[in-house]
This record gives sequence, structure tokens and C-alpha cells, in this order.
Amino acid sequence: MSTPSEDPRLRFAGTDRASGPGTPDLDVTLPPADPAATLHLPPPDAEAAEGETRFGPGVPGAADTAEDRATGIWRGTVTPDVPSGVTSRRPRPWWRRELRFLLVVVAVVVAVVLGMRSCTVAGLHVLGAKVTAPEVGRCAKTVVVTGVLRTDGRPGTVDYRWKRSDGTASAVLHQAVGRNVRSSAVVLRWSFDGRGTMKATATLEVLSPDRVTASAGFTYACS
Repeated sequence: MSTPSEDPRLRFAGTDRASGPGTPDLDVTLPPADPAATLHLPPPDAEAAEGETRFGPGVPGAADTAEDRATGIWRGTVTPDVPSGVTSRRPRPWWRRELRFLLVVVAVVVAVVLGMRSCTVAGLHVLGAKVTAPEVGRCAKTVVVTGVLRTDGRPGTVDYRWKRSDGTASAVLHQAVGRNVRSSAVVLRWSFDGRGTMKATATLEVLSPDRVTASAGFTYACS
């Protein structure tokens, strides 16, 4: 405890003028005690009271434990500390997260479409057709008409049918074409019976993969 400075109000007065110079009697008069200068000691249990944890408006509670802080971060009520000099990364918008997935889907769809188109383009094509009728003898029973399909050398199947000038038509027929084969022959067997003369025409119709038509005529005669 520091010693209070000397009060200028202290007054010194001699009490006995008869006394000798070597024995100065001094009468000291002190002023009333200043209540502000009085030191009040805390009660014995004050320090224990200061260590108590109190809760309420404006009163801080106990320090958070690591477990409580981790729980708060998980619940979103506590923001994790970011070290100095490190910038926290904001979450990307949802459309940016989905953009990569959408791009992958679009790429797959485009690849499938292009693959299907390339398969279609690279398939067999019929470039043309030709029909030839033979010389028909008198009273011939069967006339064989030959058709030749000219293709581009790719493998595939040609769908076709024969149509006759008497109004009949065959069912849809199929001709397999191998790789590097550029011509294929198909035939029509037209049967006749009886006497008389008839001009006949046989028509070859290619239905797939391309639409091609060719025809040839001959005369049947029997007397």
C-alpha cells in the first residue's frame, strides 16, 4: 500500500514558547479522513464468487469446448475459423455444379446420333438396276426375266419385288449382298399356257435401301 502524499493542510504550531530551541514541541492537527482514500478489502469469499459462471443478458458464459464448437459448425450455427491470409471459398452455384453433368449428357447424345448417322450413310446403296428379257420361243411354257442390281460394294440387303403387266405382283423379296460385290442378279420366272399372242412387260422395283425401277418387255406367241 502506497503512502499518501503530504496534505498541505497540515499545520504545525509550537505549544510551548518557553521551551528551549533544542526541543521543538510540535502540535500536529490532521484533517478528517477522506472516505475516497479508504481501502475496502473484499470479503473472504469474494474471490470464489468471481470464479462462478453466471448466465443472463450481457453476462458471458463459459468458454466453448472443442466438442461444442464442432457441433455448432456441423449445425451451421458457428462459422469455422479461417487462418489469416487464407480466403474462404464460397460454394459454387447449383447451375455450375450441374453444368458438367449436362455437358456429358449432351456429348453422349451427340455421339449416339452421329454414330447412327454414320452407320446409315456407310450402309449399302443401290446405284441402279437393269432388266433383260430373253428371246421367247413359240409356245414357251416359262420365260425367265433377269434383273441386275448395281451396288456400291458395301454389304447389306436389298428389298425388291417384281410387277407384271397382267396386273400381278410378287411379295417383297430380299437379296443379300456381300462386301465388295457390285452387282447381283435376281430373276423372275413367268409361266404361260394356251394359244394366242401377248405383249408382256416385267418391272423390277427396288424398295430399300434406295428406290430404283427397271423393266423389260417381250412377246409371247403360240398358235
